[in-house]
Amino acid sequence: MRAPTASVAIETDPPRILKRGLLAEAQRQFDICNACRYCEGLCAVFPALERRSVFGEGDVLFLANLCHDCRSCYDVCPYATPHEFAVDIPPLMSAIREETYKSYARPRALGDILLGPTRGRAWLALFVVAVTCAIGFLILGWDRLVAPPADEEAFYEVIPFLVMTIPASVIAGLALLFLGAGMVAFWRDTTSGRPDLGSMREAVYAAFTLRNMHGGGPGCTYPEETPEKSRLVMHSLVFNGFLATFIATVIAAIWQELLGRMPPYPLLSAPVIFGTVGGIATIAGCVGLVVLRARSREELGTAGARRLDMDFIVLLVLVNLSGLALLALRSTTAMGLLLLLHLALVAAFFVSLPYGKFVHATYRTSALVQESLEDRAERAS
Repeated sequence: MRAPTASVAIETDPPRILKRGLLAEAQRQFDICNACRYCEGLCAVFPALERRSVFGEGDVLFLANLCHDCRSCYDVCPYATPHEFAVDIPPLMSAIREETYKSYARPRALGDILLGPTRGRAWLALFVVAVTCAIGFLILGWDRLVAPPADEEAFYEVIPFLVMTIPASVIAGLALLFLGAGMVAFWRDTTSGRPDLGSMREAVYAAFTLRNMHGGGPGCTYPEETPEKSRLVMHSLVFNGFLATFIATVIAAIWQELLGRMPPYPLLSAPVIFGTVGGIATIAGCVGLVVLRARSREELGTAGARRLDMDFIVLLVLVNLSGLALLALRSTTAMGLLLLLHLALVAAFFVSLPYGKFVHATYRTSALVQESLEDRAERAS
């Protein structure tokens, strides 16, 4: 192992995304890591770090978003606090990711408002739920919302199909547009080379299998850093639960538009089974992550990251709870009210999507593609 040095690789151009002090601190710590290389087997971050002798702003942003916050490096690092070198990678990466989310938010003006310490995204979600419910009450009326449900097309008897789908399509489309715009800007600033089919395939595999959350040390876990994979398990529940509910939505759309089968569907039908399993898995994973976060060491993260996590988890749990409640009570007079509440929460979820923790998926996927490009080029050389 080479002796670490205190030299810092400083770029000449002024930073555009990160504050100068944060960028300089990242360069200092990465330079020490590059001299030590004790952690090179822990995860994908350190091999990618070692390919660089100078750390520009794009390199720092790439490495921070490639990091999956497993925190193994902190526990094995011989130079972590209280050592005088103070190489504390997990909170450093967390702070850089916060700046990533804020600076690449689109429209850019909303980044500072909704991703700042005032928790603007939480207030935005609450506002969307309140406005959607208020408009629903005004347009539909109380009697319609609490009327006994019809045997067929019960949902559309309460809220007409076009009223339900047109606003939802517009909101979801704008959210995806803003997410895509932020990802393109991030890609432009952090990526060299053009992605090919192989790198895209490897990145998608890494993202869907959560490969880099396995770490290389004690595993991805927060409480006391015990040798288990608790955080990986909880993250997998949320990820796969979210995927299952998406599959349920796709199947339901195919049944409705191509087969003419209108909701609500039988309890043992594919949309209901996928939706129920996905909802339960998502809620279980979210609760588990909250427990792990509560037991974790606060000094290894940032307050902003904790707020982002909690806001996203709470909204995700409410969306899934309302969906499960709608399923359980769809044959009662509570169906109309639950349907309105569920749609309001879904609308809030998509409105806040480009400004919450979900955005990490876009930047992390971009970083995984770049990591794959570099790894493949290194193997070929």
